[in-house]
Amino acid sequence: MSAAAVDSKGKVATIHSKIESALRGEVDDNWDIVLDDWASAAPSQRKAVRAYVSGLRNRMYRTLMEIDSIEELERGVAIQYVEVKAHWMMLNTQIQHQTDRDGRAADDLIYRATCVSLIVQALEPLLTQTRVDSLTNFLAEPFDE
Repeated sequence: MSAAAVDSKGKVATIHSKIESALRGEVDDNWDIVLDDWASAAPSQRKAVRAYVSGLRNRMYRTLMEIDSIEELERGVAIQYVEVKAHWMMLNTQIQHQTDRDGRAADDLIYRATCVSLIVQALEPLLTQTRVDSLTNFLAEPFDE
């Protein structure tokens, strides 16, 4: 194996390690804290929200860990960030519309959005601040016809 290939494998391993730390580290603990604060919830409701966000996170994690090219891995992190940030934005849109219509949003929706935001926050350090700002601005742009 060439020195460049060894160096590339090492960089990919480093990025994979950062992904593992971000998505398998404190995020679970933070979910526990958020869901423990949901005093009015039945255990089944907490479990359902936890399964929802765990499934989202696990799919992203598996996808990123299968990539073995530095460029594709960096692109993959950015794509996963856009996906989960857009998902969080849609949950917030639902919350806003439920609140406007009913006077308040469903608790499970609020807790799902909060837990998804923790995935967004976990991914942000894997990107440069310039990239985060660029992607956030992209998602905030109105769609022109």
